[in-house]
Amino acid sequence: MDARLADLNAQPETIRHQATVLLVDGFDHPRGWSSIESATLAVERVIREGFAIAALDGPCLLGWVGGLPEYEGRVWELHPVVVRRDRRRSGIGRTLVAAFEDEARRRGALTLTLGTDDTGGQTSIAGVHLYDDVPRHIAQLHDLGSGHPFLFYRRLGYVVTGVMPDANGTGMPDIYMSKPA
Repeated sequence: MDARLADLNAQPETIRHQATVLLVDGFDHPRGWSSIESATLAVERVIREGFAIAALDGPCLLGWVGGLPEYEGRVWELHPVVVRRDRRRSGIGRTLVAAFEDEARRRGALTLTLGTDDTGGQTSIAGVHLYDDVPRHIAQLHDLGSGHPFLFYRRLGYVVTGVMPDANGTGMPDIYMSKPA
């Protein structure tokens, strides 16, 4: 990875603005931030309530990761992680997740957690009435061929710890994943 990691909050406004733009442009499923205004609020919240780490190449933001405390700081949520499309699959995401994990541990985390939505029908639990047998659906969870992000997190040691049925609309669940700090 050809990038320098730095505290996003300590960066100039131009870099923080790139972070908001990246939230709007960086997600296919779901398009979690539909406007610069909502993305700006998300960046400000992560910086205010937790921490944000930027991957920089000079004046260019390649990606960033945020961490938010839960359960009085014993659990830290990875939220969000995003990498520029033209720099994906180059190790930046993996490096950012590792930086999140290190910082969360430094702040006292016992558990690391995240949610990864399926709003695009990418997994076996999309479009399914999960309530009929949640444990079975979780046990049989698999990718339908498009490389859902849960596979990336699984490679990094995260395991599925639950789902939230219909979190993003009927048949569009959120997949919860966690690992020990």
